Amino acid sequence: MKVLAARTLCALIGSATVAGAAVPGTVARFDTGEDGFVGSTIATIQVHSANGGNPDGHIQLRKDLTTGFDIGTRNSTWPEFLGDYAADGVTGAGFDLNVFNTTLSAAQLRFRRNVAENGWHYHFGPVLPDGNRWSSYDVLFNPSWNDATALARGWTREPNAPAFADLFRSVGWLEVRLINDGSAMVGIDNVRLVPEPAALGLLLAGATLLGRRR
Repeated sequence: MKVLAARTLCALIGSATVAGAAVPGTVARFDTGEDGFVGSTIATIQVHSANGGNPDGHIQLRKDLTTGFDIGTRNSTWPEFLGDYAADGVTGAGFDLNVFNTTLSAAQLRFRRNVAENGWHYHFGPVLPDGNRWSSYDVLFNPSWNDATALARGWTREPNAPAFADLFRSVGWLEVRLINDGSAMVGIDNVRLVPEPAALGLLLAGATLLGRRR
């Protein structure tokens, strides 16, 4: 396992005491379908592939070059991904990515309350082709952070977005957004919420951002 990136965000998250919609440990594996995920931009062409994922099925995103826009996939319908992250004990999220021969200037994990307003995103930085291998990108966070703390921990507040803690009390949109110039074809697999047992162990050890190679 090759570490791509690691930062320490000094935060320990307590266990959830309030039941809600979002379920830590939820994973969209895409083995038999798209699991409620759809293209999130006008440039996105999304298809399901039953094999070649990490492992088994995955979704592929391709770019419609006539639009000149970014591509992405989002879920705003699967209840286990949505709701009050603070009350439900969600302390992070992530996804697996295979860029094939595409170079990305950025990969982002983005959250919004609804389609009508902007939100916050975490920027994982550029992604280069690496021999058709899958990489995993995870960010752990405290959904109750104030804006100053979230910004200091690497999050970006989009124009006119709600406060960080307000958004994560009412998540209605989870998105993987991919940015590049020119054509693009990428694979996405295992979009997830944490903690899962391994991720929770990392959190308690104080490791709050991992990008890892499988």
